[in-house]
Amino acid sequence: MFTRRKFLQTVSEAVALGAAPVLLNACAAGIATYRGTSDGKTIAIPLAEAAPLLQPNGVMVVRAANVPVPIIVRNLGSAGFIALSPICSHAGCEVRVMPNSFECPCHGSVYSLAGEVEDGPASRPLQRFPIEGTADSLIIKVKA
Repeated sequence: MFTRRKFLQTVSEAVALGAAPVLLNACAAGIATYRGTSDGKTIAIPLAEAAPLLQPNGVMVVRAANVPVPIIVRNLGSAGFIALSPICSHAGCEVRVMPNSFECPCHGSVYSLAGEVEDGPASRPLQRFPIEGTADSLIIKVKA
């Protein structure tokens, strides 16, 4: 006998299988990530591995095994590069990278591309990390 429970389970599985390609494509369209290491003071990103950052408003998440938080690097065009912590200064949630801002999913704070508060409740900007370019890499200073 086909019970109501079995029917609902079968329908749920069919919906999940149908949605899987859409969900997988959404994940594949995520932000580029560079995984590297830090010498305790800096993270060096070879330009050869930073293709998304070579265009204005290009963005990349940088993760280093011995750095506790990821760092978001964005090309601000003529203003250069910026490296920011994605941790909201209000509640400690990880902000979402948007095309023209950063948004906190926890309480709705909005930050500019430079990490400045545009809309609260946050009252402090996102933490900035000094970043400089060399002929072949971007260097993020994670510790003074």
